[in-house]
Amino acid sequence: MSFKSLLVHALPGEASRLRIEAATALAIRLDALLIGLGAEAIPPIATGDPYGFGTGQWIPLLYEQQTRNLEAAHSAFATQSKGARTEWRSVGDLPTPAMARVARAVDLIVTGGPAGTGDIYNTVSTSELLLSSGRPMLVVPPHGGRLDPRRVMVAWKDTREARRAVSDALSFMHMADEILIVALGDREDQDALTAQTNDVAGMIARHSMAKPRTHVAVSGGDDVQTDLLAQADRMDADLIVSGAYGHSRAYEWVLGGVTRHLLHACERFVFLSH
Repeated sequence: MSFKSLLVHALPGEASRLRIEAATALAIRLDALLIGLGAEAIPPIATGDPYGFGTGQWIPLLYEQQTRNLEAAHSAFATQSKGARTEWRSVGDLPTPAMARVARAVDLIVTGGPAGTGDIYNTVSTSELLLSSGRPMLVVPPHGGRLDPRRVMVAWKDTREARRAVSDALSFMHMADEILIVALGDREDQDALTAQTNDVAGMIARHSMAKPRTHVAVSGGDDVQTDLLAQADRMDADLIVSGAYGHSRAYEWVLGGVTRHLLHACERFVFLSH
């Protein structure tokens, strides 16, 4: 697919600068529209106040602060996204569900950068957004940067999520000079993994991109994420493409170990589809 519209969450000041700058550079490169969303919710406040300051007096102050924060987020987005075609949206709501709703208007969500506060009232939960938005996600590494996907590594697993990720990421693979498909698994599965990666390589090659290489090796348990990242280091990958594995369990979004690591601890750009 061709990415013609991107979505990024904006916060006041410097909090989201690296993420917005990465999204801006990508939007300019793709000639895509960049939608910035300011979203912040007011935390519930207790009805009792031991100091005698009534709830009714707090509420207007909280709404005024929310308005100021959203205006500051807009100002930061306008400054940090110069050069791109942009659109601004603002809503007084929890950022994660707000982003998931606005995702209907875009092809790709850009998230990541420095870790947020973990406060659900002003910070996006990347794992929940990934599993609920229905859109692929590009995760910016903690140090920021500009994506130049010359070397792309596909972390292959024969699942619906991985098949979708490969298809969704073809636009980036069109830009690549080198594509490596990596499959890791038990010793008895090596022949099957070889057949699978050859199929994926053939599918990618039919889109007139760089001829993909494959790498199949024995690995299991906690070694999988270590071995995947070692392969990414060896090829100096600019982008890792992976399916995102997870589900909702009661009120908690639960990710697989590899997905969780790629989402929160990887030092490279990561493209994920669920």
